[in-house]
Amino acid sequence: MPTVKFFATLRKATGEAGYQSSARSVAGVLKEVERRYGDGVSRYLRNVTVLVNGRHIGYLRGKRTRLEPGDEVSLFPPLAGG
Repeated sequence: MPTVKFFATLRKATGEAGYQSSARSVAGVLKEVERRYGDGVSRYLRNVTVLVNGRHIGYLRGKRTRLEPGDEVSLFPPLAGG
């Protein structure tokens, strides 16, 4: 099973550092997160940065990136600052 990890305000919004996912793709993880944590988290998912095993999904197959047992999916909300 892939492990999903939350960072920054997304961690605070979910109340967890992460969980074990049953999803088989990045798109599946995002849908699963939205179902599991609801509207308070779904607003972060529109612009979330996703890494699979430390690699940005833009360099893989995007949301169609397949997941294998043992993979680590890291979700980073948009960051702002100055």
